[in-house]
Amino acid sequence: MTSHSFIEEADLHALVDGELDAERRRKVEDHLLAHPEDAALVEDWRRQNAALRAAFEPVALEMLPLSLKDAAVRTPPPAQGPIETGAIHWGRPGASRPAQRLDAVRANRRRQAILSTLATLLAGAAVAGLAALVLAGRGESPHPPVSALLTQSYAGRAGLAYATYVSDARPVEIDISRRGELVAWLKERVGFSRPPDLADLGLRLLGGRVTPGVAVPAGLLIYERADGARVGLYFERAEATGAPQEPRAGLGVTAIEWRAGGFAFVLVGPLTAEDMQAAAERAATAVAAPEAEKR
Repeated sequence: MTSHSFIEEADLHALVDGELDAERRRKVEDHLLAHPEDAALVEDWRRQNAALRAAFEPVALEMLPLSLKDAAVRTPPPAQGPIETGAIHWGRPGASRPAQRLDAVRANRRRQAILSTLATLLAGAAVAGLAALVLAGRGESPHPPVSALLTQSYAGRAGLAYATYVSDARPVEIDISRRGELVAWLKERVGFSRPPDLADLGLRLLGGRVTPGVAVPAGLLIYERADGARVGLYFERAEATGAPQEPRAGLGVTAIEWRAGGFAFVLVGPLTAEDMQAAAERAATAVAAPEAEKR
């Protein structure tokens, strides 16, 4: 096996962070197709990134108080040498560190995951038991956690993906200037390769990315209007079919969900309900049209 075909954990991290060139990304994705355990690891990391960004990005975007800015200017941090912690630094491909085979990494992570899961289950059982006792005393039934509600809803997952990526400096992994590569990649990873053209509604396609789904990867296309407003089209495999539903608004965005061709589609964005409905109907017509009719 050549050095170019050997896939390290750093390659998997770089794939999740979008730091691989096209050739290396294809090699890593080929590796994931042949190694489901590594593919599951990558999807877990993507879910963690999405959850962390959704939870903490609003805090990171807050303006610093003037007192802290002034203090930073007045008292620059003293220079210091590197801190020796004994921790392992997971570098990017090509970093000068000993190669660590993925089987050893996976074994170590499995041990850590088992211990973490056991501790979480014990803590969760204790909290759930206490909550059940309190609610039973009040004559109430416990409600499912917010995370459980989100995973039960296509619109919930679409909203989470949209909130995570829409304001990012690079909201898509592959932009529309590489349309052929984008279409082939979405077809391979998600099974959908027909991005709707919404240009006549003033929505220009920027590109797309793969996001975590429930059982398989999902996709997210990002469109942008001339005034900078961005709309996301989320799609994930689903069984049922149905026309676009009534718009659902909340937290400054509107979401419209429908099913077609074995997929659930959710259009989410900050436009008016009328504009979102028009865009959803146009997108639904495009994805449902026969391939020959689209050309």
